[in-house]
Amino acid sequence: MTPKLNRFEETLPRFSLGRRVSVLVLLASLVVVGVVSTVGIPLELIPAGFSPPFLAVQVPWRDAPPQEVLEKIVLPLEEELSTVRGLDSQFSMSRTGFGRVFMNFKNGTDMDVAYREVRDRIERARVRLPDDADRIFIRKEDASSIPVYVLGLTYDPEMGDPYRLIQREVVMRIERLEGVASVEINGLQEPEIFIELDRQRTEASGLNIYQIAQDLGADNFTMASGDVRWGGSKLLLRSVARFTDLESIRNLQISPHIRLSDIATVEFKPPERKFRIRANSQPAVALLILKEGQANTIEVARRIQAEVDAMLQRPRLQSIGMVPLFDQGAVILESLSTLLDAGKIGGLFAAIVLFFFLRRLRMTLIIALCIPLSLLAALAVMFFAGESLNILSLLGLMISVGLLVDNAVVVGENIHRLHAGGMSRRQAAIHGAGEIALAVTTATLTTIVVFVPVSLVEGQGQFFLMRLALPICVALLASLAIAGVFVPLSVYLTLKNGRAAGGRIRVMYDRFTAVLATAYDMTLGRLNDSYTRLLGFFLDRRLDLLVGCLLIFAATMGVAQKQIKVVDMQEEERSGFEIDVRMPQGLTLEETENFFLQCESTIEDLQEDLGLSGWFLWHTASHGELQGFFDNPRTVKISPRVATENVLEALPKKPGVRYFTGSESQQGDEGQEVAVVTLWGEDAGILEEAAEDLEPIFTGIPGVLGLKSAADPPPNEIALVVDRERTQQQQINPQVVASVVSYALRGQQLGRYRTGGEDIPVRVRFREEDRENLNQLKGFYVPTGQGGFAPLSSVTSVDHVQGVRHIFRRDKRTQRTLTLELEEGKEEEARTRIMAVQKQLDLPEGVRFGEQMGRVRLGGGGEDMEGMKFAILLSIVFIYLLMGFLFESAILPLSIITTIPLAGIGVVWAHLATGYDLDGLGVVGIVLLVGVVVNNGIVLVDYTNRLREAGTPRREALLLAAERRFRPIMMTAMTTICGMVPVTLSGASSIGLSYTSFGLTLIGGLTTATLLTLLVVPVFYTFFEDLGEMSAGLIKGAWRGHGA
Repeated sequence: MTPKLNRFEETLPRFSLGRRVSVLVLLASLVVVGVVSTVGIPLELIPAGFSPPFLAVQVPWRDAPPQEVLEKIVLPLEEELSTVRGLDSQFSMSRTGFGRVFMNFKNGTDMDVAYREVRDRIERARVRLPDDADRIFIRKEDASSIPVYVLGLTYDPEMGDPYRLIQREVVMRIERLEGVASVEINGLQEPEIFIELDRQRTEASGLNIYQIAQDLGADNFTMASGDVRWGGSKLLLRSVARFTDLESIRNLQISPHIRLSDIATVEFKPPERKFRIRANSQPAVALLILKEGQANTIEVARRIQAEVDAMLQRPRLQSIGMVPLFDQGAVILESLSTLLDAGKIGGLFAAIVLFFFLRRLRMTLIIALCIPLSLLAALAVMFFAGESLNILSLLGLMISVGLLVDNAVVVGENIHRLHAGGMSRRQAAIHGAGEIALAVTTATLTTIVVFVPVSLVEGQGQFFLMRLALPICVALLASLAIAGVFVPLSVYLTLKNGRAAGGRIRVMYDRFTAVLATAYDMTLGRLNDSYTRLLGFFLDRRLDLLVGCLLIFAATMGVAQKQIKVVDMQEEERSGFEIDVRMPQGLTLEETENFFLQCESTIEDLQEDLGLSGWFLWHTASHGELQGFFDNPRTVKISPRVATENVLEALPKKPGVRYFTGSESQQGDEGQEVAVVTLWGEDAGILEEAAEDLEPIFTGIPGVLGLKSAADPPPNEIALVVDRERTQQQQINPQVVASVVSYALRGQQLGRYRTGGEDIPVRVRFREEDRENLNQLKGFYVPTGQGGFAPLSSVTSVDHVQGVRHIFRRDKRTQRTLTLELEEGKEEEARTRIMAVQKQLDLPEGVRFGEQMGRVRLGGGGEDMEGMKFAILLSIVFIYLLMGFLFESAILPLSIITTIPLAGIGVVWAHLATGYDLDGLGVVGIVLLVGVVVNNGIVLVDYTNRLREAGTPRREALLLAAERRFRPIMMTAMTTICGMVPVTLSGASSIGLSYTSFGLTLIGGLTTATLLTLLVVPVFYTFFEDLGEMSAGLIKGAWRGHGA
């Protein structure tokens, strides 16, 4: 019996068949507009408009210890920056040589306005900062802050001045290119003019470094001095007293009979380097090239590459090696190539599956055409909406490939079935498309509605997921429109009432399709019959199926809880290895360099075995990093994990040297459960002492394995303690004492020397041999108020103290954390004991515990995972509401929702069978899976309802629906699964994303959900309907009893 259609269901297919020219014109328009949009859509790495509510201010201050950086740099900045509107929280870090202040703003804050206000507050704070801390950087994270190109330069260490050569011959040429905003040199410091005093001669001349620095600073300046009238005109006046050349500095009269050259050398040279960078066994520099905001990324990258090729031919640059380290344009093109390859292969697999089921070439081609047509529609909408083609939209389009034929498959198969059953072509096209209209519309909307919770998420997550969801939703809506308008007309035009006679090719084709038909009957045909019989069996034993499903689901989730790890990214996504190296304390930069040269030699020996295209290292005196890059990350034969293990085994061993891989230096072993105890206070030293006292207390708690050791132990420091009584007796300003030490050791900047259009810093200090040890420091002379000098040792004492490597502050409060490793299986008990101990402890005055104890699972998803869980639950609620609205029932959608936990079974076992972890994209796949797996149940329940409306009894309707909808359900599932196979097997891409977990999620979930839908959904259909009738009966009975 064929269910009847209402007028609404017939409207679209009748329009399609009655207005053929209009449909073809619409189709041609879609193709033209789609092709034009595809050519014109901008290509980017990160979506335009990405501007997270975050700003950072960094101020370098050479050689200053953390405590001094805090007092002189960070505290003034914190005070001023705290008045910026929209500020949500403030976090600062003081380390040797620089201070940083991070600002998080409230969602919805205009970051352009915030940037201007931050710049204004910095100008207010500048007068309180040290004179030689004159470089202040504001970092605003957006798409334009990502380098469009990173160029590595290697050079001969014997070169006199590589900085000037690179600046003039490389940087300036690149900056002149169209679309390039700026070029930043990383790894090479600008040369300075150093005035290095001979301490013996200086003191013999009765001079002091403090006085000399003050006098030299006063002799090198430019000052705006108002305006004057001259010759009837008003002119601005500047007072200029700048050094004109090195000789003018050397000949500067320090006293009536002494020139500067008599007591000092004046040289133009690079400053002492605090770090080293090497690439492929040579000293290296990295140029970070940023593009202008509206410039085309691909074109800018191409111009840069062309300029690099031209510079390689210049004779003056033959001593400079150039190696592209990152090309954003190439990354985008490679990602696009990956999409096209996956789309082609996925479309081919889907077409093969369709042909196996349909065994009609024309219908197979019609349905397969839905993929490119839907993608063109999505690209057109993105183009006119002002969106770009980026890593997120590309991923969204790639995800869509396996889903776009589902609607066309169901519509086309239904038309074909009705025509084969005796209907005319026109009746089959109208009735077949109309009969299935509600089901495919509901199925499409349920897939789209899972992204609604994304719009309710605040912050950066919403921005990124919406860019991922847009192409998916538009492509699915386009596929729905194509299935409702284009497919009925196309199938109608290609259906034939009889088989045409043919020649030899036709005979071969018929034999081939006959073989396929036999194969189908022997496999899926028999499976269809078995499913129908099995369904009849379980309709009489509903409780058995219910209990069995619950047991399988519970067992699977139990296994998942123990064995499935949630990670940010797959190990295979990495394009090489990365090893963090921590050195023992007290080493010089030269000693550390010798060790890293041994490491470099080891990596060079392993280059061929590991398939490395190159390697990179940088280090300071205390730590460094080793990186290796594969020739081709997608085809490399050895995994990054194995490569890292091989390198670690071969690296030189030295007492006190520690190696960390990946994120171990920050997080530790993956999956390790920890508790973070936070101490708040004002003084970093007191907090450090309190942390040391608390360590044995917390580590002695049952369930606590120990304290997670920091990668960098705090350094030892020498404190010069000023004796205020003695300084007062000799009328010495304590600030002058500190300045003398600072000038002598670190140097004092004296402004800039301008030559050839360039400003060169000028710095005064003692020679290196005059400032090498503590005894020399004690002998420095400090000017007294009586006009004489006193040795530093007479007004200070030396104290050896435990220093701090960095000082962290949050919202103007200093904090110190203790990270406690917890025993597996006893985490909650340990946390309860830790909190109980916290309440009993008496802390030093001014120190207190944080408001709550942090809970972290190292290597896990943390808060983001909790947010995703909520989004998945909310998606299920929205799907239920949507189905309830379309089916006009609150009970029937419950039977379809049961397919979602069935899909979870497949997700778990797919990851376990392949050994892959569930990563971030895998979690996104779960969100999408929630909307996809219900489609089969919707098709089944919709047809069951139609049969029952036509008068078919419930049991017969369920068995008939399962039999007739078996083929379209299997077709849609297999086409989607086959479409995801190339995505799953594509491995790591150059953008650092692996689609494996995402593909496994969809493939595993769809497989189990499809295999069980034909059994579980009909059984739960009857169960929930009976439950609803029983509840309604009880309510009616209670109501009647109440009325009586």
